[in-house]
Amino acid sequence: MKLALTVKPIDGESYDVIARFGDFVAFERTWNRSVAKLESEMRLTDIAWLAWQVSKRIGRTTAAFDPEWIQNVDEVVVRDEPADIPLDSKAHTG
Repeated sequence: MKLALTVKPIDGESYDVIARFGDFVAFERTWNRSVAKLESEMRLTDIAWLAWQVSKRIGRTTAAFDPEWIQNVDEVVVRDEPADIPLDSKAHTG
């Protein structure tokens, strides 16, 4: 399970993040809600929290989610497909 997001800060350049399995587990633990309900009951807070969680995990922020991080974000956009991510290893040929 992955969710591709673009974070658009009020000041600064936009950046892409990918919410992955561990981020969804953290979501369930934090909000006591199943990720199975995300599609049918997705809230702005859910999208924002996932974008913050990934931003924190990859070192893009150290700010607390609320109010520090969300007050400095103009928009979080859900993308249709994950951004290209380099492979950890080269494919075997031959």
